[in-house]
Amino acid sequence: MRLLVLCFVGLFISGTSLPADCVPPQLSSDALQLVKPLMELRIKQNEEQFTEDGRWKGESQYTPAVEKRFYAILENRTKAGDEAMAYLLNVYMGEHPGEELVCEAINRGKQILPLIKAYSECIPMVGVEPLPKFVKGSGVLPGYAIEGIMKAEKCGHE
Repeated sequence: MRLLVLCFVGLFISGTSLPADCVPPQLSSDALQLVKPLMELRIKQNEEQFTEDGRWKGESQYTPAVEKRFYAILENRTKAGDEAMAYLLNVYMGEHPGEELVCEAINRGKQILPLIKAYSECIPMVGVEPLPKFVKGSGVLPGYAIEGIMKAEKCGHE
């Protein structure tokens, strides 16, 4: 206990501060209209497809609607579309959709970089929280997107 107190005093005296609590950024109302319905469907899809321990049960009736909304976001080149993409990099949409998200983010380039960085540090709330454990992202996709953007890569997705 004494060592812990000394560490905190040392941090205080040195002027170094502890990381601030996450204060989620706000999505624009247009981006929220894109993301929230998709996430509601994605959560329902996940519940139908997987058991609590992650075992596959079968295809969900919600899959076509999830895919339709997901691909509409990939094609949406507005500011709201950029916000939605940056948000989706932080959730698990599936392995192939994750690759497509990274690729599309890379293709959008530096304009989307500030959003990716901000949302990976503290993901915005969309009104469906807490996300189920198999819908939460692993945190790696934003890094892949940032790396590709910084290298000025280009890629194609289906």
